[in-house]
Amino acid sequence: MIKKSAIFLILLISILLWFLWIIPRLEQLPSNFSYKVDVISFDNFYDEEKQTFLGPQISKTKFYYEPISQKNGVLMIRNVFDVYKMTDEKIFAVERLYGIDAKTGQHAKGYGDHNREGYLFAPKHLKKQDYVYWHINYDEPATMRFQDEEKIQGLTVYRYACDYHADQTANLGFLPGVPKERGMNLDINLQQWIEPVSGHMIKYEDKTTAYYYDMKTKERMHPWNKFNNRYSTTGINEQVKIAKQERRKIIFYERVIPSLLAGIVLMLFVFPYFLKRRGV
Repeated sequence: MIKKSAIFLILLISILLWFLWIIPRLEQLPSNFSYKVDVISFDNFYDEEKQTFLGPQISKTKFYYEPISQKNGVLMIRNVFDVYKMTDEKIFAVERLYGIDAKTGQHAKGYGDHNREGYLFAPKHLKKQDYVYWHINYDEPATMRFQDEEKIQGLTVYRYACDYHADQTANLGFLPGVPKERGMNLDINLQQWIEPVSGHMIKYEDKTTAYYYDMKTKERMHPWNKFNNRYSTTGINEQVKIAKQERRKIIFYERVIPSLLAGIVLMLFVFPYFLKRRGV
């Protein structure tokens, strides 16, 4: 007959293995990971001759992530962001390639189209700490800082924000004078709404002004565009459903199953004690 001490040791090892080996694999990004959402975009172009903005107009936007391959625990993910006028004239179109550690959700050094730090979206188990996020439109590290806690469809989310700058000259070579005579830099306000247990991005919104600058002097000349991107209501609803599922899964893996194992350990030692007290 196996001694209780041996059973206790087996259960203890099982709990340790569950936390250190099994949970990270159950919670990692799957090889078929995908993230696609409906984004609403408004562009307000500047008329150089009239020296005034023309007024906001709605644009057509594609925004999604899709897996390309997986190697050594790193998931190669293609991120697409295309914005066109309703007349199908290109405003901005770009693809980025990220190498993401499937277990942590962090950018992996030596993978992707260039080295990045930070997270694909945000870390799991957020405690309102800062983290670094790369938004495809700007391809610069944004240090996201906690702003407040909100409820979206009954789901608790953390709103994060960052004000920063980026240069889009390399992606806007189709504009007049770019890049030989003029460059393009941006003033950005970026916000994310994150479900804190899963680190899932419920929505984002950016408000940005893009300016031409002189390539020789680096001095700003005049604006090119004021634009705003945000998730549609349908897109937010879809991401809330996904985040709720991911949150329930994590809670089940990290709390429910360990509690059951701990309950078995408790019963193993307490139940015989009660039987002995009752004279059974």
